[in-house]
Order: sequence, then C-alpha cells, then structure tokens
Amino acid sequence: MKPAGLKRIAQASDAPDGLAGRMADALRAAPPVDRDGPFPHAWWQHLAAQRLLGVGFDLDGRGAPVGWPSIARLGGSIAHETGSLGLALAWLLHEMLGRFVIGANARIDGHLALLRMMAAGQRIVGLAVSEPEAGAHPKLLRCAARRHGDGWLLDGRKSWVSNGPAADAFIVLAVTGEAAGRKRFDAFVVERGQAGLQVQDAAAAALAPLGHASLILDACAVSDAQRLDTGGDAFDRIARPVRVVEDALLAATMCGAMQAELDTLVAWLRGTRPVPATARRLGALQLELVALQTLADEAARHLERHGPDADLARLTVGARILFERWQSGFEAFAATLDDLGDALRRTASDLRTVLGIARSVGEARQLDAGSSLLQPRNTHEVPA
Repeated sequence: MKPAGLKRIAQASDAPDGLAGRMADALRAAPPVDRDGPFPHAWWQHLAAQRLLGVGFDLDGRGAPVGWPSIARLGGSIAHETGSLGLALAWLLHEMLGRFVIGANARIDGHLALLRMMAAGQRIVGLAVSEPEAGAHPKLLRCAARRHGDGWLLDGRKSWVSNGPAADAFIVLAVTGEAAGRKRFDAFVVERGQAGLQVQDAAAAALAPLGHASLILDACAVSDAQRLDTGGDAFDRIARPVRVVEDALLAATMCGAMQAELDTLVAWLRGTRPVPATARRLGALQLELVALQTLADEAARHLERHGPDADLARLTVGARILFERWQSGFEAFAATLDDLGDALRRTASDLRTVLGIARSVGEARQLDAGSSLLQPRNTHEVPA
C-alpha cells in the first residue's frame, strides 16, 4: 500500500482521464516479468492493449494528449509497482523518443506511421548517440553519413543504446558535414535488419530487462526519407537537450523506485517491533521522499512549460545530489539490519547505476555553479 503522504500527491497530479489509475490496474494484471530474462514482449504488449504506450505522442496533429508531468508520474508508478527501474526506464525512454525526438522532428508520413506503430506496441526504438571511447562529445563523434545517390551511406560505431537488444529501429546521429569549423549532425531512422547494420547486445548488467546494445554501421544504406527534420543541427536539437529531458523525467521514476525500496524495508520491519529511533529514521526517509517527489513534479512541470533550458539543467543536477544523499542514507540504514534479499539489493544497484549516468556532466555544472559563486560581486570586492 502506498503511504498516505505520497498517495495524496499522486492523486492531485493524476491525468484528467484517470490515466494513473489505468496504469496501476494494468500493472497489477500484467504478465510476470523475468528480471534476468530478455525484454518482456508480453508485458509490453499488455500495456499496448491498455492504450498505455505512446500516451504523450501527437498522433493526429492536435497536440500531445498527455504532458510531461503525467508521463513522469506514470514512470514513477511503474518503478514503484514493479520495483524494476529497468521496466520503468524502457517505458519512459519509449515516451521520450516518441514525443521529443521523432514527433518533434518528423518530416514525412513515414515518421508519423512509426509513431503510430510505437503506440500500438509494434515498434521499439533505440537512440544511438554515444560512441566507444568518445561518449557523446560532439567533437569526438565519428559516425558519419555521406551522400550516395538519392540516399546516404552510414559508417561508424555506436555504444550504450538503451532498449537496443529489443529495438526494431534506431535513431542514429551521424556527422553529415562541417560548417564554420563545427560538425553538422543529422538523425536517421535505421531499421533493424538493414544491410550494413550489425546489432551486438551488451553483456547483462544493471537495469535489466532494459538492455543495451552496440551498433556497427558499415556502408549502411538509408534513403533520404529516413532522415529526420533537424537541418544538420541534430546534436543541438536532440543529443544535447535529451540529457536534460531524461533527467527531468527520471526524477519521478527514481522516487518510485526509492519508495519501492522503503516499502520492502517497512514490510520486513513490521514484525520486528522496532524501537522509536528506528521508527523516526523510517519517518525521516519517508518525509524526504515526499519532498523529493515535489521536486520531481516541479522538474516535469518546468519541462512542460519551458522545455529543457539551462534553469532545468541546474535543477536536475541539484535534484540528483539530493537523490544520492537519500540513497546513501537508506543503504546505510538498511545495512544495520538483517539481510533483506536480492530484490532490495537489485533495486539499490539499479538506482546507483542511474545516478552514475552522465556524472561528469553533472560535476561540470557543479563546478560552473561554484565558480560563479566565487566571482567578485562588484568592483569593490577583491578575491582573497
């Protein structure tokens, strides 16, 4: 049962059509998932049958039916109900790619058809930006697309493609030229099975059953129709802001996973007659989660109102610091108790993995914020 504090917040932010309730009902009736197995297609198709895939896609030109705040909350619901960050992230990335990457840059009917297939559970899509030994740094990315007749030939490697093992198609960022000393990037929809594309599943790791894959593109021929409408600016329109979008949506998902951790701990402690100090510690963790959920809600609202701007980037970095502190405090507390089983350890490991993603980016923003504080405030102020 969801604690009362978080339940009140969740009810206040439910979508008007009762989407949160539909998701909860669907998750309870969903097929079981083997967290050590392959991507759970039966679970995915169950959500599709309940019209819970593509809830934020604009499929008819009238705008997205559900905004980012509801999408973020639904991701948190999946993490809380299933205790699986991998499942929640697979769903969240599906929504994010459909709305922010494909929907926002569609240029032909084929791209809109892909969105409809994604919403029907007929297509899973992965985003391929990072490369081996380069990460996602634009100056180091080498995967390139060159003109070939009426289409393009793609060559290069991509790594850490989330949802990659199950993906039916990939959005591949590739260098298509250079202007004023800067690389130009375009994004291409590349179907699995396309000649010249090899998909290599990464070894099983954290965040299962999400899964990651690497791509090898060797003269992979794609038509110009497969190019999204980014005008050579795909890095700034997709790769750079998508990190902020993902962080903003992840906040609610992490809250859900942390609530699942706390629920597991509470269920074990109920039969042990804990002392008041233990009850206070539990209460502190719960109240901190209420505060973190409020922060997560604000991040999603900011994304909806203003997009992935610099203010949101700063907010998500600050939030991640608070999430790390909560998780460290929870793990230190749980370590003083008996062994609580594999489920709790796995959720904790997945949370640590998520908190470690793009850590260098967060640290760079922390450094910028600290350096700004240390600047002289006026002409009369002299640094020590």
